[in-house]
Amino acid sequence: MKISALLSIILCFLLTTDANAQHKKHYTNFNDSLFNIEEVTVSAKHKKKPEIFKLDVPVKFVPVSTNQLDAKILENRGIRNIEEATRFLPGVHFRTTYGAFQQVSIRGFDNSIVLVDGVRDERSSIDNSYPFMDLSSVESIELLKGPASVLYGQSAVGGVLNMVRKAPVSKQNVYARIAYGSYNNQQATFAMGGKMIGPLNYRANVNYQAQDGWRDNNIKRLSGYFTLGGKLTAKDELDIRIGANRDFYPTEIGLPDVMTADIFKASDNSKYLNKGDMLPELNKKARYNSESDFMYNRSYNASAQYKHTFNETFKLTDKLSYSYDDIDYFGTEDLAYLTSEEPIYDHYYMSGSKKTYICLDSIYYKSPLRFSHIAKTVNNQLELSGKFQTGDVKHNYLGGYSFITLLRDSYSGYDLKKNVTGPGLTTHGYVYNPHSLGWMDTNFGKVSVQRSFMHGFYLQDLIEFSDELKMMLAGRYDLYTYKSASTTTIDGKRKYDTPEKDAFNKIKNQSFTFRAGLVYLPIEQVSVYGSFGTYFKPIRTFYQDNTIYIDKNGNEYNPSNGGEVFKPESGYQAEVGARYDLSNKLQVNASIFYINKKNIKQKLASKGEVIGGITLDKDVQGQVGKMDSKGFDIDITYSPIAGLSMTAGYGYTDAKVRDMAKNSYTETNAYEGKEYQYIPQNTFYAYGDYTVTKGLLKGFGANISVSYQDKLYRNNDNSLYFNSYWTTDLGVSYILKNNVRLGANINNLFNKEYYNQAIGNQLVPSMPRNFLLSVSYTL
Repeated sequence: MKISALLSIILCFLLTTDANAQHKKHYTNFNDSLFNIEEVTVSAKHKKKPEIFKLDVPVKFVPVSTNQLDAKILENRGIRNIEEATRFLPGVHFRTTYGAFQQVSIRGFDNSIVLVDGVRDERSSIDNSYPFMDLSSVESIELLKGPASVLYGQSAVGGVLNMVRKAPVSKQNVYARIAYGSYNNQQATFAMGGKMIGPLNYRANVNYQAQDGWRDNNIKRLSGYFTLGGKLTAKDELDIRIGANRDFYPTEIGLPDVMTADIFKASDNSKYLNKGDMLPELNKKARYNSESDFMYNRSYNASAQYKHTFNETFKLTDKLSYSYDDIDYFGTEDLAYLTSEEPIYDHYYMSGSKKTYICLDSIYYKSPLRFSHIAKTVNNQLELSGKFQTGDVKHNYLGGYSFITLLRDSYSGYDLKKNVTGPGLTTHGYVYNPHSLGWMDTNFGKVSVQRSFMHGFYLQDLIEFSDELKMMLAGRYDLYTYKSASTTTIDGKRKYDTPEKDAFNKIKNQSFTFRAGLVYLPIEQVSVYGSFGTYFKPIRTFYQDNTIYIDKNGNEYNPSNGGEVFKPESGYQAEVGARYDLSNKLQVNASIFYINKKNIKQKLASKGEVIGGITLDKDVQGQVGKMDSKGFDIDITYSPIAGLSMTAGYGYTDAKVRDMAKNSYTETNAYEGKEYQYIPQNTFYAYGDYTVTKGLLKGFGANISVSYQDKLYRNNDNSLYFNSYWTTDLGVSYILKNNVRLGANINNLFNKEYYNQAIGNQLVPSMPRNFLLSVSYTL
């Protein structure tokens, strides 16, 4: 019934637009997957070139797969969250854990770098799980798919996502928006800009959001952004950007565990629940978190870019940036059932050949977790770029030097006897009447003092042999140093005495990466390309006497204390793709890829395990894994008439662990051939926007969005997974003559129940059908 209704909506949408098409002569388009939606009409224009590949050439000249999503697409849908936005980028998957930490994967790899205005967010190179900025100040989201170490350095494995914030313009402008939606969702945005003084223009933006949340996970977010820039002279440009946010998340631990084994009734030994089943009749809206849970994210950043143009051949750019990020977290996290080896409960499961009795009526907080990360980053990029010719051959080059310093202090309070106190540690609660099990107070016990230093030297040249044939050659050499020391905190607070210099462990890595590619344009509308590129990712592991080390061939070895323990993870991508642009009306982008990853580090055995009849007295770690990801993605945009655009995209990603080197500690490996966790194999999206451009209904707009996510495995042996699901969103708007826009959006139109978040086996239900009403004014 739901599918039939959806098809009817889409059919009516297309029939209406097709009838209008007979009376239209002017066409609009999405050019090279670069989306630009104007305030009054849905129209596509030729946009500025994406910043992410740093060359002043058309997209069709570049032998890599790129996409760009304009913020107006998101504005029409009331989207302010990065996870919702990236549904419309092929090959990208976002997931949220603990209610605040977001993790991106591109083309099957979690190791993907996020940029803000072309500057690396170093948090993405360490944990790749952290809170993202809201999108209120974002002009576009750019995607470079596949390894990008040659441009952006270490850990750019699956690709790069660039959040481009809005630039200042000379025209005076004002934007104000308020919105209200389900679960007391309150939003307010105000922005203004224009000329400030002399040649300098400015833009300022403030955004506020508060929402009770459908599971009472009250979120509060506040952000500000200011930018100042312009042409100081005919040859000199300045761009200054400052951003800040102060966000609060109450965290999210989900529902009690799904069953990790078959559950039987103790009374008659009959099966009660299957492995993977959820307890029946749970209230999906119920919140099980402690009243003491919290997560604060306070951050600010500033950058200054100066550009001097000597001539067409030499353009010098220097960009200096600084960021401060403070994540302060306490979460109860693990909800556990009471268990016993004695038959005191009504149900049991098998632990080997023994029965473990379990109480399915009561839960407790098993392992509350307290931590905080304070990261300070300095980034400087000095680049020389330009164009020149050698005979009839044109060159578009970029050379640069990048220096990054990351100072990160990670505080922890994991000892439940010393760092966590309060009744919440010992109280038991009833599963079907959830409430806080009591407050808890926390402090910090230890701090890991981490320091990273990165130097990168890079050069790329896009060579134009003719109008039909282009070639890209690029190379980069990186030096990476990481050191760390652990010490205790002072009075349980985020304070410590700086460790002595010889207390730091240190590793050094160096790597050369490259990209080479060809582009062929048989006709102006078509470009076909192929490329090969490499990447590297440092492994931050220090030598320990209580560990046995295994190399990539499965042999034991003894690394030097204080030296490199494991080689960096490395690999390559081979890609073939094509772009097609027909008369600014139809655009098609498609690519096929293969990415290889080797030198994967894994824990092979633990101290106390019995291997070959011998009880291990040390842990075993080895660099024995290999995996790859192969697939293809395609996106199509069709713009038949003025005011109408329709886009659809499909991605197929087959990411698997392919091989594990045999060694004395793991004769077989159960993970070989398994799908990589949290990577959907098939994804699909389609959306359309239509605005009436004349007549009685001029200014009326409608949009529809449909997305599909395939089954998603949650663990390495593929025994746990999220089911596949479809979601559909609808929106309507009307723009009055005084530039006031009225909007209404319904998300999850068919009220689909699905899961795409979990903490271990605690699943987090996604939001049911919800609405958002908005009023905005643009001058």
